[in-house]
Amino acid sequence: MSELLDFRQRACAYVLRHRPGRTAPEVLVIVHPEAPEAGVQVPGGGALAHETAGEAAIREAVEETGVADPRFGEVLGSTLMRATLGAVGFQVTTYSWLHTVEERKVWEHSVVSGDGDDGLRLRCEFRPVAEAAIDWGMDRFLPSAVRRFEAMRAPGVGAPASR
Repeated sequence: MSELLDFRQRACAYVLRHRPGRTAPEVLVIVHPEAPEAGVQVPGGGALAHETAGEAAIREAVEETGVADPRFGEVLGSTLMRATLGAVGFQVTTYSWLHTVEERKVWEHSVVSGDGDDGLRLRCEFRPVAEAAIDWGMDRFLPSAVRRFEAMRAPGVGAPASR
């Protein structure tokens, strides 16, 4: 007999961009100025019951960073871990890559959401992927994200749409 496990579904986003005149892609990271122990992270949070992983990744990226016009690339993979908070036993985090035409390099943003993060102040930065220094193992699928992002930009493949 199979045992059903309770879990919390999360989504994380690697928001990637290419700047004119630069060869390497950049990834959007967030830093908690009032909680440096939180380290360098990528946008992410709990998925809502009606959302796909991609929809949740886009929503979380916008809520946490205010990034301009993020576009879905694809789902890359998921991780499973024992939850340390709350009553749910496990947490599944699904990682996706997105692309954007955002022009800002560094900005501060107050989270706009209907949950406990509402109003939280975050510092948002685009960093070259090689210098991203993402903590907590959140960079696990970043190399795949970059490969897929670059493949979409290759001649004849069809570059990510930009406006």
